[in-house]
Amino acid sequence: MPWVRLDDRFPTHRKVALLSDRAFRLYVSALCWSSENLTEGRILAKELPLVSRVRSPKTAAAELEAAGLWDPAEGGWAIHDYLEYNPDRSRVQADRAANAARQKAFRDRKKAERDAARNEESNAPRNGVTQERNSHDGDTKHARPRHEGDTNAQRSDQTNNSSPQANDFRNGVSNGPPSPSPSHTPVPPTEELPPPTPSSDTPGTTVATVSGRGEVQPLIDAMGARGMNISWTFSGPEWINLRDAVRRVGVPALVDHAARAWQAAKTTPYSARYFLTGWTGLQHTPTYTGPRAVDGPSKTSEYLEDMAAIAEEMRQHKTGGA
Repeated sequence: MPWVRLDDRFPTHRKVALLSDRAFRLYVSALCWSSENLTEGRILAKELPLVSRVRSPKTAAAELEAAGLWDPAEGGWAIHDYLEYNPDRSRVQADRAANAARQKAFRDRKKAERDAARNEESNAPRNGVTQERNSHDGDTKHARPRHEGDTNAQRSDQTNNSSPQANDFRNGVSNGPPSPSPSHTPVPPTEELPPPTPSSDTPGTTVATVSGRGEVQPLIDAMGARGMNISWTFSGPEWINLRDAVRRVGVPALVDHAARAWQAAKTTPYSARYFLTGWTGLQHTPTYTGPRAVDGPSKTSEYLEDMAAIAEEMRQHKTGGA
């Protein structure tokens, strides 16, 4: 797109400063029209309504002609000294062609780069097979030649022909599909058995367990009896910590602690892991916090009884014993 050149002192020029508004607008519009349509400054009389929508365009054109900004020409006018400040038609067309060629070359280069990358990705597996085949061919070319008296070579050929499968495994190569490598599947924590129950009199020794969970089973039964039915999924070290808590503070203390945590929970616990941290943190049997029996009447009760007796005595005295 060509540009129109205007001097920064154009509005204050002596020829321009005295123009009317419509003549000024017509002149600037004619510059843009000529540059867009490559007329090299030629304005035809029949094109005046298209150049600028001003009232009485011929009167404004006559004003520009009188000011020396437009020169009379065949069929219309010519902008004075237009080609001295603006490129001609051939220059604009050459610049446009060069710009179009440059853009086309850029698009072609980008397209070639994308095609090369796409071909490289699609040919990657094929190239891998070719390289493997070439490596085997190279091994065959460099194989040691066999002589007629080489009994080891004949024995090797007989072995290969008689049992190719045995030869493959003997050479450490198998042509069959690769067998999947054995993977060890770890046992999830829910299926890990609890550790054996140590003897109470001899720590560190193992004895036969009464149930699957040993000394923790009474705690499980007590929790279920209190309506706290939860899942018991622990790892080996966690089972040991829970067993130690049972030995340290006892099953009733653990159940009492779990009942308080159960009531304070925002959502109903579903696993014994919810209580494990609190259980393992208990160091001794907690003090009983339930209701206690009161030994005799309190001082407050005695005071209230005395006041009630005095009130009754005063009432009887006032009514005369009635």
